[in-house]
Amino acid sequence: MEKWKVIRTIEETGIIAIVRGTKPQEMMRIASALYNGGVKVIEVTCNTPGYLGMIEQLAGEMGEKMIIGAGTVLNAPTAQSVIDAGATFALAPDLNPEVIKALHEKNRLIIPGVATPTEMVQAQRLGVDLMKLFPAGALGARFLKEVRGPLADIRFIPVGGINLTNIGEFAEAGAVAFGIGGELVNKSVIDSGSYDQLTKRAEDFIEAVRRHRH
Repeated sequence: MEKWKVIRTIEETGIIAIVRGTKPQEMMRIASALYNGGVKVIEVTCNTPGYLGMIEQLAGEMGEKMIIGAGTVLNAPTAQSVIDAGATFALAPDLNPEVIKALHEKNRLIIPGVATPTEMVQAQRLGVDLMKLFPAGALGARFLKEVRGPLADIRFIPVGGINLTNIGEFAEAGAVAFGIGGELVNKSVIDSGSYDQLTKRAEDFIEAVRRHRH
C-alpha cells in the first residue's frame, strides 16, 4: 500500500492498536475484533515471539481491510525483515537514522520515537512524516501542547500510558493519532475469550478520538 494511504488511514481513524506478547493462535481473532470496533491499523511488536509469522498472517488474511505494521523496530535488519513479512509501516521507541533510511528506501512509513525538541527536529530533517511521542503518559499532554508552539507542523502520535481518561487532553493538545497497547488489547480480556469486550474497547477509543478532535 502506498505510504500516503497508510498515513491517511492512521490520521482518519486515529488509533493504532499495539499487539504485544500475544499467542499466534489468538492473532486473527484479536484483529477481527478490533476491526469490528472500527480499528483499521494494527502493529505487532518485534519483541513478541513469532512476530514475523503473525505479521505475515495478518498481511495475508487482513491486508485488504487493515493496515498491518510492526512495532519496536530497533535496527535496519529487523526493518527489512518486517517489510519482507508484509508490514506496510513500522514504529520504533527511538530515533535511529539507519531504521529510517531502511524504511524510506522501500517507500514505507516509519514512525520513530521522540521525547525532546532536539530529536523532533532531527527526525524532521530526516524526512519523517509522523512521530511517536514516547513515553507520552509520563511526558503529559501539557508537554505536547508546549512543544507544538515552536514545532506546530510536526504530526505527533502519543504512545505509552494513553487511556480513555487522558486521551482527550492529548487530542486537544494536537495529537493526530494514538498508539494504544494494553488499555485496548487487554490480556485478561483475550485470556477470557471475551472478544466482544475487545470490540467494545475499540469502539470506545475510536469514539473518544472523534469526540475530542478539533
